Amino acid sequence: MLRTLVISVTVCRHNKMIGDSHTYADASRRIQAWLLAAWVLLVLSASLYPFNFDPERFAAAAADGFPGLHAWHSPSQRDLIVNLLVYIPIGLLLPLVLGPRRPAALRWLAAVAAGALLSITVEVLQHAIRARVPSLADWVLNVASAAAGAILALLFARLPLRPLATRLRRLNVNPALGLLLALWFAAHAAPFVPRLRPGRVRAAIDASLALSPSIGGIATWLAAYLVLSAVMRTLFRRETFWPLFGGAILLSLAARLLFVGQTLTPDELIAVALALPVIAYLRRRSHSSSRTPLFGIVCIALLVAGLAPFAFVAEPQSISWIPFGDLVDGRADDLYLSMLERLFVAIGVVWIAAGSALGIGLGTLLLLGLTTLVEFAQRWLPQRVPDTTDLTVMILAAILVRMAQRPAVTIRVQ
Repeated sequence: MLRTLVISVTVCRHNKMIGDSHTYADASRRIQAWLLAAWVLLVLSASLYPFNFDPERFAAAAADGFPGLHAWHSPSQRDLIVNLLVYIPIGLLLPLVLGPRRPAALRWLAAVAAGALLSITVEVLQHAIRARVPSLADWVLNVASAAAGAILALLFARLPLRPLATRLRRLNVNPALGLLLALWFAAHAAPFVPRLRPGRVRAAIDASLALSPSIGGIATWLAAYLVLSAVMRTLFRRETFWPLFGGAILLSLAARLLFVGQTLTPDELIAVALALPVIAYLRRRSHSSSRTPLFGIVCIALLVAGLAPFAFVAEPQSISWIPFGDLVDGRADDLYLSMLERLFVAIGVVWIAAGSALGIGLGTLLLLGLTTLVEFAQRWLPQRVPDTTDLTVMILAAILVRMAQRPAVTIRVQ
């Protein structure tokens, strides 16, 4: 009887391990699929920047049979390195997404074919952009890059590594969290055109050192890094939080220097230094109980960010009632990065409110009231432009978070 019981427990435990393994493997493939989709978008953004498409130019190139694809333009050293590296993640991730059930040769061919198709699409579309020079050499290098990535994927699949999802606290990742991470890294790297020359990196460092810190900027970035810490604490297990969060900070700050159009400000550096002790203190609490004080701290930071530099005047200015007025006026190239940052903070603070003691209903009402108060007070701040953009962004954030709310399969509860 005792032996039968022991055998039954052993079989049940074995079946549970197999079931967990399959679940983790499926979740890992979902994550890899999202990473693949994100990388494809990054490649398209970097390859088609500055996005000034000329339909007439494209039509003329199409009539000539896309002449750029018939010419072999020897790439510069910079372009050679970029073209050989940028498609490796595509070749690496696609075979992992397809999974080990399909033959290795089929997964390798699919990765190479996908890289070739994406690259030829980019080269064709570049005929419509005056600043771009499509070339057959670029296509060949991209295909070689995808093939190298596919070979790495086949080697990676043979290593005795744990599934990626074993580092997660939940197998079902809330879409709001995926969107927040995408917004965060897009805000720090867009338009994903690298500065590969050391001189340009040094110039970016010099430009950063020449900037002066501001109270409003520090408060804004403090709120942003607190939101990022909450996202990563929700996604990842306790023992992996600090290495992954520290890595995210270093990648974010480095991206400011390594990508065109980005600037590393002292505001962000000071905000990181202020955020770390706050995050360490909140991590003494359980994950669920820390959400309410975190929500309060982020709200205070947003209030300071909205009212800085506190230089009020007697004569009020009018409010612009049209949201996203600057974007409507055609200044999208100058303002889309700041809009990505505003979306990240807005969606993040609503998501934190949803997990606090207030819940998404009262939390959203409090945020809308706070935003309205700030915009009204900015009428007496000549350095600020009171409008309805932040209020609209907060409403959209509340809708997105509410739509994304769904039960999650918990792996481990702190």
